[in-house]
Amino acid sequence: MAAGDGFVPDWRDAAAYEPLIEADRSLFAWEWLRRDRNYRAAAERALEAGGIPGRGDPAETPERWGLHAFEPPGRMVPEARPVWSVGVHPYVLVVEAGPPEGGDVLDLERFARLSTLIAWANGREHLLISDGYRAIRLDVVSGSLADGPVELRYRLSGLATAERPLLTLRRLLALWRTGRLSRSLHPEEARARRLLLMLRAQDALGAGANQRTIAAELLGGGATRERWRVEASSVRSQVQRLVRGARRMAEGGFRQLLR
Repeated sequence: MAAGDGFVPDWRDAAAYEPLIEADRSLFAWEWLRRDRNYRAAAERALEAGGIPGRGDPAETPERWGLHAFEPPGRMVPEARPVWSVGVHPYVLVVEAGPPEGGDVLDLERFARLSTLIAWANGREHLLISDGYRAIRLDVVSGSLADGPVELRYRLSGLATAERPLLTLRRLLALWRTGRLSRSLHPEEARARRLLLMLRAQDALGAGANQRTIAAELLGGGATRERWRVEASSVRSQVQRLVRGARRMAEGGFRQLLR
């Protein structure tokens, strides 16, 4: 673990970050959120209060962070199960759950191992189906998935706005047919290696490392030379870009990953 921090791995330990290579963007975003000290403090207070958000501070709710429930900040990919709200993560399919009228139904019990269901007092439910690397999000606006097999009706509207929930529907149908989250519909993130390096750079900064140390560990090359700023100027430029990108993500830029 990084010095003085029980939440993140030692940034020099490349193997500790490898699970992220298979993760989708919603889980990359989680890795950034759980590093936010304000989120950590809010989540720990709420979880210590029995998971009741806002106790002691009405403004301290998971929605402030784009979540429907506080996820323990110590959970890394693939153990983490963040349930993002549609306000920050438009890949959410809105459904109505009705009584089954035939065999064309969703039985959540079949996917119990993958499912996290959050029920609210207003009758709405928020479902996350995840294997720790890929995720499907549903919002249930009427009926309940907890009552057994249900027939689903889907709420889709618009043209451009329908694309993301429609992809979620395709992913749900593939899961229903095969019992697994489809790798072809959840392709590996093309920027995964770059995003991973940014995350390691941020953890390195948090551990007090300077840019030369980060460059030597993450980029190699001439960063170990005494006059590296001159003799390895390309490596210097790379690490500067990496650090700038890491800082932007830490300041909230990670939310763009959800869109």
